[in-house]
Amino acid sequence: MRRFARLFLALAVLASAFPLLLRHVELRSDITDFLPAATTEESAFLLRELRTGAATRLLIAGIEGAPAEDLARISRTMAQRLSADGLFALVANGSALANEEEAALLFAHRYALSPDVTPDAFTEPALRGSLEGVLDGLQSSAAPLVRRFAFADPTGAFLAMLRGWAGEGRVATEHGVWMAAGPRAMLLAQTRAAGLDTQAQQAAVAALRDAYAEAAPPAGARLLLSGPGIFAAEAAATVRADVQLVSTLSFVLVGGFLFWRYRSPMMLAVVAVPLALGTLAGLAVVATVFGHVHGAALGFGMTMLGVVDDYPILLVTNRAPGESLRDTARRIWPTLRLAVAAAVAGLAPMLASGFPGLAQLGLFAASGLVAAALATRFLLPALLPTDSLAVRPLPERLAHALLRLPARRGLVLVLLGVVAAAMVATGGPRMERDLAALSPVPEPVRVLDGELRAQVGAPDVRAVLTLRADSAEAALQAAERAADALAGAFTIDHAARFLPSAATQRARIAAMPDDATLDARLASARDGLPFRATAFDPFLADVAAARALAPLTPDDLAAAPGLAARIAPLLRRDGDAWRALLLPSDVHDMAALRTAVAGVPGLLLVEIKAETEALLAANTGAALRWGAVGGAAVLLLLGAGRGLRAGGRIALALAGALLLTFAALSALGEAITIFHLTAALLLAGVGMDYALFMSRSENSDMAEAARALGSVITCMVTTLLTFGLLALCRTPVLQATGLTVTIGVACAFLLACALAPARRRPI
Repeated sequence: MRRFARLFLALAVLASAFPLLLRHVELRSDITDFLPAATTEESAFLLRELRTGAATRLLIAGIEGAPAEDLARISRTMAQRLSADGLFALVANGSALANEEEAALLFAHRYALSPDVTPDAFTEPALRGSLEGVLDGLQSSAAPLVRRFAFADPTGAFLAMLRGWAGEGRVATEHGVWMAAGPRAMLLAQTRAAGLDTQAQQAAVAALRDAYAEAAPPAGARLLLSGPGIFAAEAAATVRADVQLVSTLSFVLVGGFLFWRYRSPMMLAVVAVPLALGTLAGLAVVATVFGHVHGAALGFGMTMLGVVDDYPILLVTNRAPGESLRDTARRIWPTLRLAVAAAVAGLAPMLASGFPGLAQLGLFAASGLVAAALATRFLLPALLPTDSLAVRPLPERLAHALLRLPARRGLVLVLLGVVAAAMVATGGPRMERDLAALSPVPEPVRVLDGELRAQVGAPDVRAVLTLRADSAEAALQAAERAADALAGAFTIDHAARFLPSAATQRARIAAMPDDATLDARLASARDGLPFRATAFDPFLADVAAARALAPLTPDDLAAAPGLAARIAPLLRRDGDAWRALLLPSDVHDMAALRTAVAGVPGLLLVEIKAETEALLAANTGAALRWGAVGGAAVLLLLGAGRGLRAGGRIALALAGALLLTFAALSALGEAITIFHLTAALLLAGVGMDYALFMSRSENSDMAEAARALGSVITCMVTTLLTFGLLALCRTPVLQATGLTVTIGVACAFLLACALAPARRRPI
């Protein structure tokens, strides 16, 4: 242990540097950094919605497993607790109003806001019917509610307004709250924070769970939650479980293999030094250049840095008998330096890709590779005693068979040609276009989300209609016109349902009869009914007062937070202008919707799935284009560093490995995603190392070739034990990475052996 004191000290310093560095590094998680720039108005709208849209802030709760009375009590208790919590902009469970102040404001403006305020509602026959309805209500179980509202609002304008807000929801009201079949009490909560603010969303989910616990649910009751915040938590839990399992198993297997290969557990510590230093360097450089580090760039960057595990293995395994590690490092440095330079050249185009996330990923990986290579060249030889790690020789038959593979080079080239022709004939691998297939959210969670959304009547937002106007009033008027134009064929939800334009409010007030006419009609309608002559004086007074009220506008909603929260997702500022959203529901014929929208000036149709797939295709296409640029840079560097013949052989081994990998993925039915392409960058890095070290010298003897083979085999096995296990994970990103690396590393190793130069003496 004393002989490795310097190594342990270096690891301790590196370990302590991580928390110190992270204190000064801002980590972000806005996944839109990895999306391409908007090229159309539709894609620009979609990107804004991904960042700040209301759909990303909606949480749905279902409470079941108890009698309806208990479920209603729990729902009311939760709503009261959550409404007082500053995390939520809106909490709805079937109660119509948020507070008495808001109720008074909306009641005063009921004739301007209610869709039932028409001239026909104030005719003598209509008033007679309304008064008879009041009389019936006073004799029913609803008498308290009737006495509260009906004498000031016998026409029912206020209740009609509330019914209009409820729309066509599929959930009924029972015991004063929304109750779906089951029974299941339903509650909606909209967070103030954006859906991409993962910490705020997790806090909101925790607040929901705490409110449920404080409601003292009976035994057997359970809380069901869905929404982006839940998705984030479930996805994180799934990824965490997979990573913990794979990390534990990988650590045990890699540790056991390295112990067998080097007869010492210290090799794990040796491997850790370049990896830790590379990660620190990547963090520091990206934070300095960009001012923050994206979480995905950190995660994928550390995955790509898995190639640096090879560097110390190549150093230790290539040491000749009696040679010091310093001399070994000096001898292999030209090859290692070329491998790193080629890998960095392949990553460099990502910096110019125009995607902040990809630029960070490329810079993180490139900085880490350089730092890890420098640590292997200059730091490790100073930390390790020369004779501390003895390398177990390879089985003779295995070494003999692998070193004879160059004699079968012709067959290998024929195989590559056949595979390439087959790929061209079949059109290449299938690209994944559906974002749902990339989701780490477990399938049961997605099924529950669909069930809860259907029960609560939340719209299935496959399409969004949007328009832009110079003012809020103009946006509301345009939304009203668009909704009227589409009303015959589609059900449309829009802000003017809750807050009509000022023009519509004035028109409704103007349609009401004057005071004298209304008084006369009311007196005639009351004739013969058991009401006092003054019973409906509050009604007459309120109608007169309504004529003097200014229309309610978005700027007046400080006293109506519930109404403000309802219209906020559907009407908001957009720079110097205003944007209105219209949500069509139950769209069964998208072509018919397109045709209808085409006839409405200024209305933009955004098909969410189509636009999302277009963004994904653009992202994947950009990755392929920049990968091609990086590949060209690698070819130039290999040609300059090794000459055209040797460089071409190395490039062929690398290209062949990628070809065979994607051919195998295609044969397995895998649709290629951005995760497969990212894993291909890792594969390119390790394949480069294998080919370079197996071709390090065309005139090397068999002993040196055997050492190079041993180092490459060790690198391959550790890579498979580290990344190959990811192929068993449930998370798409991990599974895609693991499967790509597993197939690719095996192909890269065999091609590096087969395309290596012939040796001077047979083994």
